Amino acid sequence: MRGYEKAIIGGLGGLAAVCVKFLGQDYYVVVKQAANLTGSQITSYIIGYSILTPILIFLGSLLSWVSDEKNRLKLLAIGVAAPALITTWAGGIKTDSQIALNSIVIDSAYAAEVDSQTTSQERSFGSKIVDGVKIFFGVGKEIERYWVIVGSFKDKKEAQEYADLINQKRDDLNAFVGIKVPPNQYYPVIVGHYAPLSEAKVIKEEALKLDIIKDAYLSSGAKR
Repeated sequence: MRGYEKAIIGGLGGLAAVCVKFLGQDYYVVVKQAANLTGSQITSYIIGYSILTPILIFLGSLLSWVSDEKNRLKLLAIGVAAPALITTWAGGIKTDSQIALNSIVIDSAYAAEVDSQTTSQERSFGSKIVDGVKIFFGVGKEIERYWVIVGSFKDKKEAQEYADLINQKRDDLNAFVGIKVPPNQYYPVIVGHYAPLSEAKVIKEEALKLDIIKDAYLSSGAKR
């Protein structure tokens, strides 16, 4: 068997390893949870797979090319083996973010509106490449969650009174007062629960149906 034939078979093995990684580790997040991904996460997935797929295909080709094996099935297995070790290690979600703290604390009185299709164009291309590689290896792929903020008050008593009023009119909104985090001087009034983006948008829409709620914002909370 010629060397280039062995390399092609090995490359197909490397591609197979990438496909198995996507189906086993990322399909649910990318396809089933697409509505809950931020624009930067989607970009990172695209960049990460675009960079690392050719590398893993090359690795499979190289190992098959240098081997003495001539059986096509065994060459394919060789092409799968080394990339599979990398893609298996790259599985799961690796994060050091304090989600429990995020579920309690709000950084600012009014957070900027979050759009799942918005990408950060101010970030450098190099940073996007780094994020793409990280997400391929499981860093930054967790689904972000958000609070729905419907008001803020310097006085905690006023904030609680507003939350109580909301609950009197719509007890299903479960309004409550969040924690004030210095240097922020405001207590946020929050409705609903710490929800993925798609659910948080639904909670926001429901909150805005109440006449005493004039505006609502999404906040992912504090990351400390």
